[in-house]
Amino acid sequence: MTASSPIDRSAVVKEARAALDAFLDGLNSHDLEIWTATLHFPQIRVHEGAVTVWQNAEEYIESSKAELKALLASGWHHSAWDEVEFPQVSADQVHAQVRFGRHDAEGELLGVFDSIYVVTRQNGRWGVLARIGYEA
Repeated sequence: MTASSPIDRSAVVKEARAALDAFLDGLNSHDLEIWTATLHFPQIRVHEGAVTVWQNAEEYIESSKAELKALLASGWHHSAWDEVEFPQVSADQVHAQVRFGRHDAEGELLGVFDSIYVVTRQNGRWGVLARIGYEA
């Protein structure tokens, strides 16, 4: 598809949203391999004034073990999208502006976060390539 070709925006958004939902389902599974399968690499995260880049799935899983353990120790059980918008859409890249909440096992809200997710189609598969976020 060339830059001047029209895209079916609703179809692209539907596919990108499915990738975002798979990402959140993977996180909520508490299984790093399932979660990591929803990502593209190199994976980029900008948060707390720092940029982190993981080159591959193995590196991501290994470095994420401590973060998942700390998240679970904080009382976190699952996260849920509060708002998802797609201000920028192309055939193979979507920027999703999201707000999500972290919840404990009883559903009580622990925190709210605003983020931008860069979701891309690579080799026919949609996945999260980058996340930029902060606590709202």
